[in-house]
Amino acid sequence: MKPIKEVENGDYNENQRKITKTYMMILVFCLLISLFGGSLLGWWLHKYHSTNRQLWMVPFSLILFLTPLIIWFSLLISQLCISKSDEELEDGSHMSQLIQIHPKR
Repeated sequence: MKPIKEVENGDYNENQRKITKTYMMILVFCLLISLFGGSLLGWWLHKYHSTNRQLWMVPFSLILFLTPLIIWFSLLISQLCISKSDEELEDGSHMSQLIQIHPKR
């Protein structure tokens, strides 16, 4: 994630703060789900692996363990790949700089 930028009056940019807060909430939620999936897999390994019972727990726990990590990683990579010009386009503040009117020849 990009660092939070300061605006002219010293306050933090609210949009960046909301994005950062959202990504951190997603990270915590993903980590909790992954911990639950890893714990479920460990419990299956301890209790049922020797008898090969309750095999449904293995793919279920692997899905719970890996999917949130993949989702958060993809969000992190996508945020890092957004260029500064793309952010300016989303704000709409620099749209006038991109539109140039050429006189007819």
